[in-house]
Amino acid sequence: MLLLLLLLLLLLLLLLLLLLLLLLLLLLLLLLLLLLLLLLLLLLLLPLLLLLLLLLLLLLLLLLLLLLVLLLLVLLPPPPPPPPPPPPRLLLLLLLLLPLLLLLLPLLLLLLLLLPLLLLLLLLLLLLLLLLLLLLLLLLLLLLLLLLLLLLLLQLLLLLLLLLLLLLLLLLLLLLLLLLLLLLHHHHHHHHHSQDKKRIHTMAATTTYSPYRGACMFYKQPLFLWDFNHNCSCLSPTHIFRSPVMK
Repeated sequence: MLLLLLLLLLLLLLLLLLLLLLLLLLLLLLLLLLLLLLLLLLLLLLPLLLLLLLLLLLLLLLLLLLLLVLLLLVLLPPPPPPPPPPPPRLLLLLLLLLPLLLLLLPLLLLLLLLLPLLLLLLLLLLLLLLLLLLLLLLLLLLLLLLLLLLLLLLQLLLLLLLLLLLLLLLLLLLLLLLLLLLLLHHHHHHHHHSQDKKRIHTMAATTTYSPYRGACMFYKQPLFLWDFNHNCSCLSPTHIFRSPVMK
């Protein structure tokens, strides 16, 4: 059940990751559309800007011509007939200021035309910033989901390690039990062997010795071999003792 739940969680996280990736793709598409709109606006504005520049050049040429005429009027000496009354200085100043005003007018027109464009560019920049913020948020969400996945995987690994440790402990316990059983079997076998040896010694002590010194005969066959330390080893599978004298 735990593994099934973890698998379901992993599937849900994968679905969330796919959704986030789709959102990222949509945002990228929106960014591309905005960039295309900016390019279109610039392409549309380029002819307008060129027209404005041409107008400015024409105005500048006209202003230069006016300035030249005014300078000629001012610098030329008066005719020899009686001089007419001099024009007032205010009029001359106004005539000099007129070209400057004419120069400023196209600049003002340019500013008036460029202001909405600048506003549009600012709005587009704000939209781009918002989209970038959204992208950053989505990236943060992706990182959080990846961290959650890593935590879940770590938990799974820890559970697997715990299971492996439990299996190792069980194997060690089984090995210890087998060793104990082997030791008990060996001890039991050694105890029975020592008991059989004692019984053989007691039975051999009651038999009659053969004239051959060192053997107890069973139908003319050696049943026990005796050494000089009075240790006896059985050579027959049975424990029936019989001396050659008895035969």
